[in-house]
Amino acid sequence: MSPLLVGRSRRTAHFIFVLVSVVIVVFAAFVPAGQSRAADGGVTSTTIGDPPPSADAGPAQQLADRYAPVVYLREVNSNICDTENEGFDPVAVDFVLKRDDIPLMKSVDGTANGARELVKDAPSAADLYGRDAGYYLDYPGSPVRPGCVYRRYFADRMSTENWPFVAYAHIYQEPGSHELALQYWMYYYFNDWNNNHEGDWEMVMLFFDANTAEEALTKEPTRVVYAQHGGGERSDWNDKKFSKEDGHPVVYVARGAHASFFEQRVYLGLAENGTGFGCETTRGPHRRDAMKAVVVPHTPTGPDDPFAWLAFDGRWGELRRSEWNGPTGPNDKTSWTQPVTWGNNVRDTSLTAPDFEGFGRAPLGIFCGAVSGGSRVLVAFTRAPAIAAGILGGLLVVLGLMFAYTSQETRGAYAYYRRHLHTFLLIGACLIPIAYLLAALQTLIFHIPPIGPFLAMMGRFPGVRIFLLLLVGSLNAVAALIFVEPTIVWAMGQFRRGRRPGVVESYKHGFRFIVPIIIARFRAILAALRQAITIVGIPRAIMMLVRMIFIPQTVVAGGDVPEKAIADSAKAVNVSVPRTLLTQLSLLMLTGLAGPLLALFLLVAIPTRPVDMVNFMSSIFFAFLYPFGVIGMTLLYERHRGGEAWQGETQTDGQVASAEA
Repeated sequence: MSPLLVGRSRRTAHFIFVLVSVVIVVFAAFVPAGQSRAADGGVTSTTIGDPPPSADAGPAQQLADRYAPVVYLREVNSNICDTENEGFDPVAVDFVLKRDDIPLMKSVDGTANGARELVKDAPSAADLYGRDAGYYLDYPGSPVRPGCVYRRYFADRMSTENWPFVAYAHIYQEPGSHELALQYWMYYYFNDWNNNHEGDWEMVMLFFDANTAEEALTKEPTRVVYAQHGGGERSDWNDKKFSKEDGHPVVYVARGAHASFFEQRVYLGLAENGTGFGCETTRGPHRRDAMKAVVVPHTPTGPDDPFAWLAFDGRWGELRRSEWNGPTGPNDKTSWTQPVTWGNNVRDTSLTAPDFEGFGRAPLGIFCGAVSGGSRVLVAFTRAPAIAAGILGGLLVVLGLMFAYTSQETRGAYAYYRRHLHTFLLIGACLIPIAYLLAALQTLIFHIPPIGPFLAMMGRFPGVRIFLLLLVGSLNAVAALIFVEPTIVWAMGQFRRGRRPGVVESYKHGFRFIVPIIIARFRAILAALRQAITIVGIPRAIMMLVRMIFIPQTVVAGGDVPEKAIADSAKAVNVSVPRTLLTQLSLLMLTGLAGPLLALFLLVAIPTRPVDMVNFMSSIFFAFLYPFGVIGMTLLYERHRGGEAWQGETQTDGQVASAEA
């Protein structure tokens, strides 16, 4: 008897028992069985869309239920078409069967280039049985031009039909092995990543030191493997990287690609050891899907078998070129027939991006963007190869002309930098501790309650998320602009006068100009914003921002107060606006991209690929190259201003003489 009933009469206890029973019966009568996603990421009920009952309701089903995975999918906001969100959940394959808008098609010659013919509208599992590789299911939409078609289709049907979240449990012992494999196969309607394709099959697998499901129920798993594209990653059952919820494996699903991972990270794939090519994120915020385990046979008995689709060798999605080709089903995979052999050959770890990617232009960010952009270029070439080639060729010509036009400034900056290499290398090197200090401060601020939880909550809104990303990403650039830029300009002034300033001396005097430079830039930005608010004033606002490029030079070299610095900077820019803009762009590309590109080469070329070291090396390159860009712009400022460029030197000389005395 419950402690709450101690001392009460048996009649009272009986009344409470009857009351609770009635409540349970009424609740069960009005709440149908099944699961679907709730608004809070949990589960609600459904009455339709249930898959066929499991092939085994005995020990196999008990084992499958005990370890059915819990899946976490990225959900930043409620916008269905926002690709920052995961648009698809694992559902039963019945989602695409017996549908008038999803026919069974056939390629006459079995290739992606062959003629197509309709085999059957609204095919059932029986219609798929025994079909070979030339057959495929054709979903509404085009994987080459997906837009939001697949996302809307899936969301609309999920909201009206309430399909459950299903993981197909396949229990199998490979011949000659003493391990029992428990696989959970999950079907996604669309792969929304670098290589879009209709249909997507993913799998997680547990191993038991057992021969039967009954024996496995008496033990815990020994290890687990998460499939990722053509390969996978393994973990011991009690490894710290592997998470469980009440004994259920926790799976963090890569947004769009659906690869299964152990942790919330950004993963890097270099198309080796079964990885994809590009960047995949499993970071939150998430929604949570608790899988319903459905046990399936290793081989269906015939077309009347509820799981006859397991004998389908065709494509679960449109037959296309390899980049957009629909996948084959679980039965076509080596892991289905040789789970132990396959599981012994997967990776122990996956390549991940560090939380802090250094400073400057992060090489991993360039890599992720390049691969994502490259997939779009590939799509463009597929749609209109002549136009895409023309645009790409035109861009290369424009870049070549730009560098040729600004070659005088870049060559002059290189010669000046090399002549005073020791000083400028040391000045740039000071950016390293400054940037890492800012990164530590940023991390501290973002984790201090209540700031951290508040930012995490606000990050669900797209506009706020973009602002936070810009804020975080700009801190390192701000460090360079505030601390290093005036120091370099001051040192150049001393070299011009025949002095050899030291690094400490240069920073000491450079720091004096930080406040006036910030004030001048703030006023210029504020004035530009006032113009931009009117909409019609946006072009003028852009030109106002362009004309503030030389503010550091006018403050340090010209000795200007903030008000005069804005006007003098505009005067210097107006001498040649095109040359100023193109020189700035050329120098930014040379200083911002050279380091990351070299680091990316190391990332691909070095077998061990220590990602943290690659980022650190990129940061070193940026720190050492940053003075080159400032030197180039200061030399251009001198050229535009002539004899007025260094009119503030008298004041500087007096302060230097006083300091030396």
